[in-house]
Amino acid sequence: MCCFVHDGLPPAYSFVGDGEPFYAETCTYINNLKKVGIEAELDVYHSNMHAFDMMKPQLEISKQAALAFDRRFEYAMNNYYAEN
Repeated sequence: MCCFVHDGLPPAYSFVGDGEPFYAETCTYINNLKKVGIEAELDVYHSNMHAFDMMKPQLEISKQAALAFDRRFEYAMNNYYAEN
């Protein structure tokens, strides 16, 4: 089994529609990160459209997904950002 150094990495986050083509792959990716000890979270939305948040940004589901993503990105920036 391969070992990965992941100390200091920000938590991973993604969201996906439960009917979109990459649903299973996204779930597997997040679960695999968790298996190796990387903090990871996945939000699942009821949508059958890939990139629903970008294709239909006016929908409430898209607004919810964008807000959830923005909150986690802000947290990562505030807690894991490295100055160059």
